Amino acid sequence: MMVLSTKLGLRSAQADITAAFVHAELAPDEHIFVHQPAGFQRGHNLVLSLNRSVYGLRQAPRYFFQHLKRHLERHGLQQSSLDPCLFIGKSVIALCYVDDILFYARADSYIDDIIQRLKEDGIMIRKEGSAEGFLGVDVKSLGTPSAPRLLLTQTGLTKRIVEALGLCSTFSSAAATPAETSPLPKDSQGVPATGTFNYAAVVGMLLYLSGHTRPDIAFAVHQCARYTFCPTRRHELALIRIGRYLKGTMDKGLIMSPNDKPCVDCYPDADFAGLYGHEDSQDPHCARSRTGYLITMFDCPVLWKSKLQTEIALSTMEAEYVALSTSCKDLFPIVDLIRELCSAVGLEMAAVANMHIKIHEDNVGALTLASLEPQRMTPRSKHYAIKYHWFREHVHSKRVHLLKIDSRNQLGDLFTKGLPAPAFTHLRSLLMGW
Repeated sequence: MMVLSTKLGLRSAQADITAAFVHAELAPDEHIFVHQPAGFQRGHNLVLSLNRSVYGLRQAPRYFFQHLKRHLERHGLQQSSLDPCLFIGKSVIALCYVDDILFYARADSYIDDIIQRLKEDGIMIRKEGSAEGFLGVDVKSLGTPSAPRLLLTQTGLTKRIVEALGLCSTFSSAAATPAETSPLPKDSQGVPATGTFNYAAVVGMLLYLSGHTRPDIAFAVHQCARYTFCPTRRHELALIRIGRYLKGTMDKGLIMSPNDKPCVDCYPDADFAGLYGHEDSQDPHCARSRTGYLITMFDCPVLWKSKLQTEIALSTMEAEYVALSTSCKDLFPIVDLIRELCSAVGLEMAAVANMHIKIHEDNVGALTLASLEPQRMTPRSKHYAIKYHWFREHVHSKRVHLLKIDSRNQLGDLFTKGLPAPAFTHLRSLLMGW
């Protein structure tokens, strides 16, 4: 939605619902009793029967969401079939994140109207400004109306991470890359962690940062997150390196510069058995490959992932093919979601119908296998046919183009391995805009 808003000049507003969970009424057949609160006595040996949900009930979030859903649908916003937290109307789009709602529309009057109608329904909702700062993400406009550009940053969170790692001193130098070129192993026999900082807390902050505005650290963070419950000194040093990298890029973020033509691009990549030789050879996890991919819309990053594959691939081609198939699980729903949103945001149906969908793959074997007809396969690919050949049926129906890309420009490399500084800087400029 941020990309579409920037591209089409949509108005936005965020709203918060006060005491959200107590809005919803309990089901008629559900009876919940509570003790009388202190200072409120209406006789001895009596309890209170709840009419509404309260904070602390396990079912309270579900009841509140059902309550909000009924009121939004009453006012013409229908729940998306692809994302249950997305509600689409003829003139307004609403994104729900627990009790925070983000509205998008062609004009502010549409947003004010829906907020007023929700207030009349008894929902204590208040408008809190535009989408800038939603969920801790600062949005700054850098371009012009004819050439819009947005800078997404989380400077406050980045400073907290640097402080938590104890890197505020001027003696702490910046790092050129967030990870070493060699992978981060389990290091079960290594030096124990010193515990000078809360490893799990720092990993949690880094995961939130890397998932919103800093995809350039996603691979390094995922490496460290694997050892949250058993870190060693080596893992602590890996986290500190990420902190040193962030210290040198404190004010940087994700720059979005949408192009003119509707397009969706996917950059899948894999690192075949990257941990083999760095961990105990008797541990089967050391032979697992890593999947990484980036999905862009209008040339703006919208989704990225770095994760270990669940099965052990037997070749580089198989690892790349598994990454290609896995990326399609996110790619196809995004394409369908864009088509679902087109009428509400003002995109022309003809432009969306002819939208270019491209998958950029740098492995010739995986590209050849993915381009075969759905019924065909090679003898060496039969053992993973059922789980990973599924996407080939959708390649032609969704008019997806499979293209060869030079490994030097494969953005998926950022999410599968630690790169030397020159290669990392080149790909980061293509991804982040700096």
